[in-house]
Amino acid sequence: MTVPAFSLRNAVRASAPLAGALLLVGCVTGSDIEGLHRHVGDVEKRVDALAKQSSSKEEVAKLNENLGKQVATLLRSNADLGAKFDELTRELQTLAGKLEDANRRLAQLSQQLAETQARLAAAAPPDAAALPTSEATPGTAPPVAPAPAVASAPPRGGAPSPADLYAQATADYQRGQFELAREGFEDYVERYGRTDLSDDAQYWAGESLLAQKKPREAIAAFEKLFKTWPESDKAPAAHLKKGVAHLDLGEKAQAIVQLQFVVHEYPSSDEAKSARQRLKALGSDSR
Repeated sequence: MTVPAFSLRNAVRASAPLAGALLLVGCVTGSDIEGLHRHVGDVEKRVDALAKQSSSKEEVAKLNENLGKQVATLLRSNADLGAKFDELTRELQTLAGKLEDANRRLAQLSQQLAETQARLAAAAPPDAAALPTSEATPGTAPPVAPAPAVASAPPRGGAPSPADLYAQATADYQRGQFELAREGFEDYVERYGRTDLSDDAQYWAGESLLAQKKPREAIAAFEKLFKTWPESDKAPAAHLKKGVAHLDLGEKAQAIVQLQFVVHEYPSSDEAKSARQRLKALGSDSR
């Protein structure tokens, strides 16, 4: 049983009157009393030390208790983290499975696309009989030269006026002189590239090349039209004829893409109607 420190201290202090009484009756000497006081002081010091030790033990006990609670909390947190880690692992495994499925489907689609392109490349371009004969392809009619409103003198140095140059190129095209027509239309674009007929001249330069069985050069001419005059009213016909040029080159897949572009971008135009017919003849749809 542990005696409280304050009880021991009080007991020691209570012995002091007893020592005084002993001195009065003459039973002990003064040196004995002094020694007794020293002894009492030592006992008080020991009592104080014991009190401090007791307080320290209580603090240590409280620290141990708090530490135990913290350890228990950490253990619970570790358990929660472990459960979450397991859950994340399962989710990652599920995602990995889905990714593998997506890669497998992508590989299948790539193979199907390659097979489709191979079939398109192997197929021969359709002959003229495969297309409707009751409808002329838009843009194939010869250009019409504009009639000048007022006759004007030719520019200095003998250079033809814009109207004369365009009219001469148009006449060459109508006579089947497609190389001369190409040169005339390109000359017009180079000299008078800012007039209302500049984009028309560029378009007919491409048509002249197409008539000469030069589809690659015709595609380049149409591309120049798209780049220089993106809002030209000749753009639908030029896109259609670009698709025709790809067909002439045996590039059926590119032709289908170009014809579908015409249908999507200009759905109400005559060029879109012609493009749908050509796509149908090619065994493709207009989607």
